Amino acid sequence: MGKESAKKGQTYTGYAAEGFISAALSGSLSGAAISACVQPLDVIRTRMQADATKNALSGAMGTFRKIVAQDGVRSLWNGTGPTIIRLSMGLGLQMSVLEGLKEALRWQHLRSADQEKGRHPERLTKLEAFLSGGLARTVAAAATCPFTVVKTRMEFTGSGQPVQGMVSMMVGIAKRDGAVGFFRGLGPTIVTNAPYSAFYYLFYTSLKERLQQHGGSQTTVNFSSGTIAAIAATLLTQPTDMLRTHMQLQLGGKGTALGLQDTWRAVVGGRMGHRALLVGVLPRALKRTLQTALVWTLYEELQPRLKQAFMKAE
Repeated sequence: MGKESAKKGQTYTGYAAEGFISAALSGSLSGAAISACVQPLDVIRTRMQADATKNALSGAMGTFRKIVAQDGVRSLWNGTGPTIIRLSMGLGLQMSVLEGLKEALRWQHLRSADQEKGRHPERLTKLEAFLSGGLARTVAAAATCPFTVVKTRMEFTGSGQPVQGMVSMMVGIAKRDGAVGFFRGLGPTIVTNAPYSAFYYLFYTSLKERLQQHGGSQTTVNFSSGTIAAIAATLLTQPTDMLRTHMQLQLGGKGTALGLQDTWRAVVGGRMGHRALLVGVLPRALKRTLQTALVWTLYEELQPRLKQAFMKAE
């Protein structure tokens, strides 16, 4: 019995290491590949949320036309540099943390007496899936917050403001606000991203398990599950995304930085009232759905292949 347990432990350790590395690499590659494709939707979302505070909202298509007319088509890709860095780093970290949590929980399942009661050791419970997705994203969101701030500021450039590159934007933030400026809106960023990923991973794993029972290719199942899960998670976390944008753009009047409570009052105290919290939901839903579904589909294709390649290399 002791030898068998030791053998299992060695196998788990090796599997976890290979899974950790392949998850980090797959997440980084997936994020970098998809991010630039959906960046225009992020620019439109950011401008809409900024315009809402000035009572100048013109809808998604109106905002799109205004951006192109004022700043040209290229401005739709403002912030692409920090977006690629943020997503490749963030997703690599998120997927590796998630993979580590999944393997630790599965190992506990294997050692648990619950297996004897018919519990599938490879499957996480709904609570485990929810908490794992949320915790993994919390770590990634906190680590990449500086790039989120830079990305949001760059997406807002144009619209009567001078266009700045990523480096000059970072230098400007550092000079004006110091290190704290790179973590402006960290609270809403985590409050938006952690629940989004928690709900997403819960919905994704549940839907994937159900769809697999009805057949279909693995790629189709992954993409369908990812699309539905992304839409649901986006709608649930939209209000906190509006607060994050407001804080990171310092839209409290004359560039004033507001706290979360004052930001809430500023956003809902305008002409739109509480409806302002839903501004930008259409481009955000499209962006999140496309990005998340494509990233996870690509990740699910890459990660097993990379893990197998690492195992063969040994």
